Amino acid sequence: MTLSSTVTKAIYSGDGSTANFPVPFMFLRNEDIRVLVIGDDGLERPRLEGTDYRLSGVGEQMGGTCTLTVPPEAGQAVVISREPALVQEVDYVENDAFPAATHEAALDKLTMICQALAEKLDRALTFRISSAVTGVNLPEPGPDLVLAWNADGDNLVNKSVAEAGGLTVPVPISQGGTDADNPAEALFNLGFGAAGLTVAGCDDEAEILAVIGAQPADAALLKVDAPGLLRAVYGDEVQVHAGPDLSGLAVSRNHVAWTLTADSAFSDAILPYDGTYVFHVYPCGNSLALAASYKSGGLLPSPDPDAGEIRIVVEQYNARKTIVSLQNVEV
Repeated sequence: MTLSSTVTKAIYSGDGSTANFPVPFMFLRNEDIRVLVIGDDGLERPRLEGTDYRLSGVGEQMGGTCTLTVPPEAGQAVVISREPALVQEVDYVENDAFPAATHEAALDKLTMICQALAEKLDRALTFRISSAVTGVNLPEPGPDLVLAWNADGDNLVNKSVAEAGGLTVPVPISQGGTDADNPAEALFNLGFGAAGLTVAGCDDEAEILAVIGAQPADAALLKVDAPGLLRAVYGDEVQVHAGPDLSGLAVSRNHVAWTLTADSAFSDAILPYDGTYVFHVYPCGNSLALAASYKSGGLLPSPDPDAGEIRIVVEQYNARKTIVSLQNVEV
């Protein structure tokens, strides 16, 4: 007989009640049929003839029927394929009459073998027909390795995920990640401790503020003119002062223009708020000494009595005064 169909596999969905499934292609022996049930977990589980299923219709042109002992459940799939053994079992005896039926059956089996191999090749990875690449081999499998092209781009090799330019999940700290798959674990791994873990468990901003005892940000607080706040009151108006030192000066602005009337000392002054103050000192040929009560980095230039202006920047924080810069400005 002839084989007019190239079908060698059928796939059916289970419904929990159907047990009979058509085998829509001819098969010469029951041993040529392979039956798999795919679970909802995606795993393929082979079934055994006589125990898990029965076949009917062997040798029939239109195929037959596969009856499963246990109907597959919804979400499961049944795969029925024809995979004849790759053997040639026909023996021709010299001078005997030509066995046409036996010869045709052998040709049918060879055709079925070719169709089974073609079905497998259709599922295999291949290069496109225009490719000239040959000799590509898969390396032996290795734990936690991925396939990648070698440096010459002509064969496949095993590489670690990092070597292949990828990232594992969770991303290790050594690769810029947190080595965690949730916020709490990430904060712990990065050393934020109990406070970080507590914040990570909050659902919204209000809960976070309550947990850490903070108040909501209020832009108006930055503008309040009240003692105890860090203030920056730079403006067009400069406080003017003249005299040999700063004693008796009630500083009220962040900018002070001070004209020396004699050799003077940059004495300790009472600064009303924490913040930055700029003193524009006009020496008028008089020398200026810096009081020891001011901290500095020790790298400040000496005040120049011949400068047009000596610009001194002072920062105060928690009553500690520091001269952060001194510049002799020529006018």
